[in-house]
Amino acid sequence: MLAAAGVGGLAVAGLTLWSRPARAASANYYVDAAAGNDAADGTSTTRAWASLARVQAAISAGAVAAGSTIRLRRGRRYPGIIRSGSVGTLRFESWGDEPEPPTVSAYKYVQGEQCWTRAGDGLWSVDLSAGNLGRTHHGYVSSWTTEIGFLKVGTTFHGDRQTAVAALQRDWQFTSKGPVVTVRCAENPSVGGRRVWLAVAEPIVEGRSRLSVRDIAVLGTGRNAVQTGSTGRTEGFTISNCTIGEAGGGWASDGVSRMGNGVQVWSGASDVLVSGNSIVDCWDTAMTIQGPGVANAVTWSNIEFNGNTVERSMQTFEYWSTGVPVDGAGSTCSVRGNRASAAGSSWSAGIRPDRSGKGAHLLFYADGVRPQITVRGNVFSGASDAYVYANAGLPVGLTSDENTIALTSSTRLQWQRPERMAERAAWCAATGLERRSTFSAIP
Repeated sequence: MLAAAGVGGLAVAGLTLWSRPARAASANYYVDAAAGNDAADGTSTTRAWASLARVQAAISAGAVAAGSTIRLRRGRRYPGIIRSGSVGTLRFESWGDEPEPPTVSAYKYVQGEQCWTRAGDGLWSVDLSAGNLGRTHHGYVSSWTTEIGFLKVGTTFHGDRQTAVAALQRDWQFTSKGPVVTVRCAENPSVGGRRVWLAVAEPIVEGRSRLSVRDIAVLGTGRNAVQTGSTGRTEGFTISNCTIGEAGGGWASDGVSRMGNGVQVWSGASDVLVSGNSIVDCWDTAMTIQGPGVANAVTWSNIEFNGNTVERSMQTFEYWSTGVPVDGAGSTCSVRGNRASAAGSSWSAGIRPDRSGKGAHLLFYADGVRPQITVRGNVFSGASDAYVYANAGLPVGLTSDENTIALTSSTRLQWQRPERMAERAAWCAATGLERRSTFSAIP
């Protein structure tokens, strides 16, 4: 679905004389948002490109060979997206000695007070059309959408999105209609130099076959921060040692519910490794496998979420699938060695319509494919509603054990059942889960 998004970042659209390098071998390409030049060839630190738009143009033109590495200068912000296309083996990593990793982001930000137009008493609007880049806003320009999932001011997320301007009653409620965002605010939203970030509803990283992303911050989108493709199989995708999140608030396909995950592995994926990342501030879940079953094939094979840290999200791990199991094609997913705290503490918690029970570490819906899911050796601490939410019952192939689980005495172990910490032995016996896990009470 997203392959057609092509090259984002129209800020460099005037560079029409890019030449295709006459090389077929793999290479290192360098990008420096502060000191680079998109007219350079990108093949050394002194001839670095300046933007992800330049990178994506080179990939789309076939100028980046399989086996190449794209290196982003640390300490810089890169408006844009990562799409490896059909290159094959491709790596995105960092370079430089700055303490902060490079940040790839689908955020826009409003220039200043002069960029807002009064739209009524206490109402302000800004036109985010591509033609207004550099006049009303800076940042990422998508060729796919103008939808905004949430606003961010300082460290505060404002996600109370309404469908009509007339419904904007409280400060920082907003609408996103076409390219126009309208905000309720008692004063100009950018007063005093306040910077308003707007999260464009396009995934930042699309996990294609043989793509590796390492040591990069992937932050700021109105949809999923990272997702594998939905139009073809993903075979061999790795994302490791990254900071991932600030994700969600865009409309789902039904046009009613809102969505946004940290790392989403869609059906039709194999050999996916999500390891050593910090996943934060997701509308929904930090890590998930989901989607319709793949006919006559394995739906998920060797999907591993290992050693990640999860904070300020509604759930830690989610699974659902539709369809039926395929004989001899067992699907597998492993969730091991992760540390997750305060499920249900997402910025979406107070504004989402589906709040009941959703602040849970493990979230399960339909179990059509019946994959083998192993949840082992994790630390789950604190949840606003429950340890487990199982809408249609526990998945048939779920094994969860040898975890460390800390909850308050009043928190349910499973939202659909009555047991709390004091009744954990009865719950373990009834469900077959967590029999060798360690439980502790949070005061």
